[in-house]
Amino acid sequence: MVSGGDNYEYRFGPNNEWSVVVANTRTLREKTFQLVFDTYKSKGYHLQLGHKSGLWCTLHHLHPSTISFLAEKNEQPVGTISIIPDSRLGLPTDLIFPTEMSSLRNTGRRLCEVFSLASVAGVAGSPVEVTMHLYRCVHLAAVSLLHANEIVASIMAHHANFYTDVLLFDKVSPHSKQSPKTNEQVRFSHLNLETMSERYAKHYSQLNGKKNLYRWFFQNKEESAMVDWLRLNRRPMTIDDLNYFGALKSDILAETKPETVAILMDYYRQGEKTVEE
Repeated sequence: MVSGGDNYEYRFGPNNEWSVVVANTRTLREKTFQLVFDTYKSKGYHLQLGHKSGLWCTLHHLHPSTISFLAEKNEQPVGTISIIPDSRLGLPTDLIFPTEMSSLRNTGRRLCEVFSLASVAGVAGSPVEVTMHLYRCVHLAAVSLLHANEIVASIMAHHANFYTDVLLFDKVSPHSKQSPKTNEQVRFSHLNLETMSERYAKHYSQLNGKKNLYRWFFQNKEESAMVDWLRLNRRPMTIDDLNYFGALKSDILAETKPETVAILMDYYRQGEKTVEE
């Protein structure tokens, strides 16, 4: 459900004790970055960033149009996911699968990327259920806010079956490459948002309850309210936030090529239009 009033919150669970919020403040963004770092570290990933701050914050998180979602239970972070619009900065997957990304762009696809998915195991409730709520938000944001028609991702190789068998991504590459940020094996994946409804209807529409993901994504009676909630709560990162996360809490801006920082600053200073606009 989505509650109205000034707080506009997406809630779920037997007693509405779970919520998903748009991470639209410095405090909420810091919670999401810390949750991803702590989750990745607990899994034994050999992380290449975040050791100074304890935050999983990348250059693409600093793009002002990146949208992050945070799932909480009783105000305790339990899951997060982010979605990035394509822009002159490119997307994280460009560094790992440049050929596949070029192929999609050459056919005119409007890309966005989902990344930094993390959920806490051992909390009451299913991490898969939390993930599905986060992906519902991602889907609506991609279509209604970013106006993308293709989602791409570099997914952990051991999660491939979830993306092929459950989320029905069009393609998950059979081969994997090493992520430069986690040193984990990842696979290229992408989902055509224009054919997603037809594919989900064929695969899921006859199933009952939570197994009917066609109803979950495309027959959601609260979709209109959710889109309004997303628009109301979407607030780009400010210059002060950029300096906080990119310079004070990390060395991202100092370690990034000056020409790339100049592009990033352009989006802040001049309000340059990006793909989602």
